Amino acid sequence: MNLVKDCQGIVDDERLTMRVIKSTLIGMIALIAVCLLVNAVGAQSGGADARGFLGVHYQMADDGKGIVVIKTLDASPAKGRLKPGDQISIFEGRKIKSLRQFQEMTSKHRAGDDVIFDVVRAGQSLTVNVKLVNWPSVIPELPNMNLGDRPFERVNFEAPDGVSIAADLYHKSLAADAPMIVLCHQAGWSRGEYRQIAPRLNKLGYQCLAIDQRSGGKVNAVVNETHRQAVAQKKSTEFVDAEKDIIAAIKWARKNYPESKLILWGSSYSSSLTLRIAGENPELVNGAMAFSPGEYFGGQGKGDHWIENSAAKIKVPVFITSAKEEAPRWRAIFDAIPAVGKTFYVPKTDGNHGARALWTQFEDHTGYWSAVEQFLGQF
Repeated sequence: MNLVKDCQGIVDDERLTMRVIKSTLIGMIALIAVCLLVNAVGAQSGGADARGFLGVHYQMADDGKGIVVIKTLDASPAKGRLKPGDQISIFEGRKIKSLRQFQEMTSKHRAGDDVIFDVVRAGQSLTVNVKLVNWPSVIPELPNMNLGDRPFERVNFEAPDGVSIAADLYHKSLAADAPMIVLCHQAGWSRGEYRQIAPRLNKLGYQCLAIDQRSGGKVNAVVNETHRQAVAQKKSTEFVDAEKDIIAAIKWARKNYPESKLILWGSSYSSSLTLRIAGENPELVNGAMAFSPGEYFGGQGKGDHWIENSAAKIKVPVFITSAKEEAPRWRAIFDAIPAVGKTFYVPKTDGNHGARALWTQFEDHTGYWSAVEQFLGQF
């Protein structure tokens, strides 16, 4: 089904990544720059992350020459060796020209490696040696900073098996009873899939909760923290395992926003789980939106009609869309839905897989948005 190819085709879109970073963090910091984390995590990697952990938050130097340490984390190998204000302009004999370059260089090192930094501290040059360790089970947060007009706040809650789920809550200037959309990402990605989409939904009057499912990785410079937690706790990270994360997110939203109508929104494999949850748990959602659903779970023991069978129980309004060539994959699922108010959109262009079809970098994104807005208008 070319799922991996579809889902991961544009992870390295540099221009989009930099645009998102500049607009949301005011060009200030490296996202979750705990030094050694930024290469993509495999979508279904069952083992622990092999990269070494340093334990430093940093940003680009004001003069553009290297990075400046903001903070070293307690109980990290950097504590006591690197200090806030240290400027590192050269690493492994190369000048540091960007955060991305430095992250790529450091991510090559493993736990147990000795890493040597050329540091300028209080005007004095010195060499600092740090031995990297294994990643902790809990990902440290960024220090408190003024992030300007960041359109979201971070929240965390637990899945039934104890895995901590990371999420971004977009609710700026909206009443507590405004409709809530729970946004779920596609394979190999993270809540970063919605950094451009959720603010627009806010402007349309919808609160949004963009979550990290345990089956995922990274997109738009946002690392999937739920996946890291699940791997550290030796939990399975197959597609089917993400269902419990999505249900936990719905229940969190229901508890904290009890007066809001709730729409569940999925992308690729999570769009199929969205339809399954809407059918099997009718009390949880008021609507469902599926971007590129399909029967993605046959290899995980669920059969070829697992989603279709659940879709036949859906009683709430449903919206389905995808790239044009993907439409045959979900037609039987759509036909099985008995709910009044179901609708779909297939572009005349080739279109795109998953919710990324709404990204403005794609010329045909306006057609998708028109269909989305028309469906959401009923809530």
